[in-house]
Amino acid sequence: MTHDLLTLAAAGFVAGLAVAMPLGAIGVLILRESMVGGLRTGLAAAAGVATVDLAYCAVAVGFGAAAAEVLAPWSRTIAVASGVVIIGIGLLLLRGALGPPAPAGEVVPGRPLRVYGRFVALTSLNPATVVYFLALAGVVTSVTTASAGPVVFVVAAGIGSLLWQAGLAIVGTAIGARVPPRAVRVLGVVAAAAVIALGIVALAAARSL
Repeated sequence: MTHDLLTLAAAGFVAGLAVAMPLGAIGVLILRESMVGGLRTGLAAAAGVATVDLAYCAVAVGFGAAAAEVLAPWSRTIAVASGVVIIGIGLLLLRGALGPPAPAGEVVPGRPLRVYGRFVALTSLNPATVVYFLALAGVVTSVTTASAGPVVFVVAAGIGSLLWQAGLAIVGTAIGARVPPRAVRVLGVVAAAAVIALGIVALAAARSL
């Protein structure tokens, strides 16, 4: 039994890393957030992404089959709504990236909390995350029948995701001071364009549902 739980913990940790490691739009945004706002802001962004990964993994493992059956008739509507919202967020990010830079040393009260909320919202709109965890949900029941098995898998996946995202925040903070403002702005534009592209992909996928 202990061996089974350790296997599940390892599988969950690898699953969390695997969903986090591809450096897509979210990863680039975390890098830019930490480069501009510092480590606290970057870690807030990382925590937002990891929170959604943890929640989606929990839903997939706990209610995967039932949730998929209930949401199936609404899949196209959900995909279209997600695509529109993601594009809207990308346009807002693009406007911020092209706007005037914040004064050096400026501190915005509550900024990390707002960053956390923004990354929770953006990550939760990415259907690929929940599809990924739904595909892995069968691992839990096939490895062990222990009641603690799903909890171990979900927590380990959340830890794996959080460690990778936090690593991006640390890297962004470390290189931020060495990167000229123009390069930061270009990175912001690239990240915003990647988010808009993600929304367009969601809309395109909705047409095939």
